[in-house]
Amino acid sequence: MKEMKFIHVPTYFAGALALLLGFAPLSGQAADKFPQGKDYPVSEIYKGKPAEHIDNSDEFTHMFRTRFKEAMQGDVAFAGEYAQAGWGCGGSGCHVVAFINKRTGRALDKAFSVYYGGDNDEVTIGEDIVYMDKNSKLLVTSGMDEITNKFYSYYYVLKGNKLELILKSEIKEEK
Repeated sequence: MKEMKFIHVPTYFAGALALLLGFAPLSGQAADKFPQGKDYPVSEIYKGKPAEHIDNSDEFTHMFRTRFKEAMQGDVAFAGEYAQAGWGCGGSGCHVVAFINKRTGRALDKAFSVYYGGDNDEVTIGEDIVYMDKNSKLLVTSGMDEITNKFYSYYYVLKGNKLELILKSEIKEEK
């Protein structure tokens, strides 16, 4: 059975999560119109020792090198060879998730930050990861865009050492 990792998903996104897993259509679109993890398989899961050194040649990785070093000791969580690193933003209630390649010690160029707002902190602001799988190069996030105040699902595919946005889909509230 494939291992999937899910992070906090507020109730507003339960429909989007069901769509991602193929259980129900959302906003009149069939689930098969959205990218699926099985369509972006990895050839193998890295089982070797973690890289001896973190490639902290960029400012982001250098700034969070301790978090990345700790993450390197964990299991592969995404795309066959990436470990998940996470940290909070202090007292603001937000968190950041980033990925580091266990084989090379190089972090991905994109991290995901999110905080919760609204009544009872039910509104996800930013991009919260709702789907990732160690056997797939697909990563899906959801959240409210602070500029437009609209909710979206974002579909990324790992290409090389970069996450490429392949689809941004507005989540319409069902009435």
